[in-house]
Amino acid sequence: MRQHGRAVLLWVLVWYAVLLVIPFCLKHRWQRIGPAHEDRKWPALRDLVSNHPDRPLLLMLGSSRACWAFRAGSLDGMPDNDRRPMSVFNFGIPATGPISELFYLRDMLAEGIRPRYLLIEFLPPLLCEAQRGALTEEGMTGFEQVSARRFLQWLPYLNRPEKRGRLWLEARINPWYAYRRQIQLELKCVAAHEPFPTYEPIDDSGWHISAPVPFPDDVREQRVEQARGGYSPGLSHFRLGKKPTRALRELLDLCRSEKIPAALVVMPESSEFRSWYSDDAKKAIHGLLDDLRQTYGIPIIDAECWLADTDFEDGHHTLLHGADVFTYRLHAELPQLLAQFKSAKSD
Repeated sequence: MRQHGRAVLLWVLVWYAVLLVIPFCLKHRWQRIGPAHEDRKWPALRDLVSNHPDRPLLLMLGSSRACWAFRAGSLDGMPDNDRRPMSVFNFGIPATGPISELFYLRDMLAEGIRPRYLLIEFLPPLLCEAQRGALTEEGMTGFEQVSARRFLQWLPYLNRPEKRGRLWLEARINPWYAYRRQIQLELKCVAAHEPFPTYEPIDDSGWHISAPVPFPDDVREQRVEQARGGYSPGLSHFRLGKKPTRALRELLDLCRSEKIPAALVVMPESSEFRSWYSDDAKKAIHGLLDDLRQTYGIPIIDAECWLADTDFEDGHHTLLHGADVFTYRLHAELPQLLAQFKSAKSD
């Protein structure tokens, strides 16, 4: 050991470093759905802005609900109040709530991408205070995959910074453990000679492309039950979370300081999904909307009841027909909304 101990230790460290490179090379293949969509939408948004620099940009921020429902490409070229054709883009990213919406707008402005008009999804389930069994934006974020810069941005909004920091650090020190579930799935696919599962495609305007096929009732019922298990605990014992509410207000403050006309969009839900809200939850949510309307003078598009129950795959993600109906009705709302923006600017 006196003669070879240092050499053995050095080679162990070298091979450990080499082995660490492998999962980092594959981590884009193992991404969660949110980062996977983000990686595809940023280049598409940059291309849209660079190809049409003179067009005003109408952009929607939101979660997978917005990603599934808003067919932005069908509105591309729609005239604004000054008869200028607009570029329209759907920047809905799965697992996004007000905190990530704030980060995305900051990033866009830092890059020089400045929306002329902004639609902001208002997502009540992710405004819930962190509690046992309730889904939160923090809980759905894969901190093992975020950059150091993004993790530092998250710190003021975290309810459990120690746990999230441990996940982030663990992925850098021992990615084999952090990505163990993805590695197991990869090995299972190799053994079964099956392709590794990929996420469904999105189009050039950021819309999640829904398959134009009937959705089996038994599959829909199964997915509704999965949604119930995730969302019902928080909605039935709802309390407004201080940190997501603060992030939403900071987002609206940013829009106001940058003079970006914005509107909140309450996305559609099925009648069954809406039944999971307690009376206290409805009161708190409507109270917050009223407060935001009075404080910021922000228009609110209430699309909660726009769609039939059969237009959803799980009570809150739209199928193809639901996306068509939502986009058609949003298109009908936009002229009045743009007129409000122009009037507010004149005032």
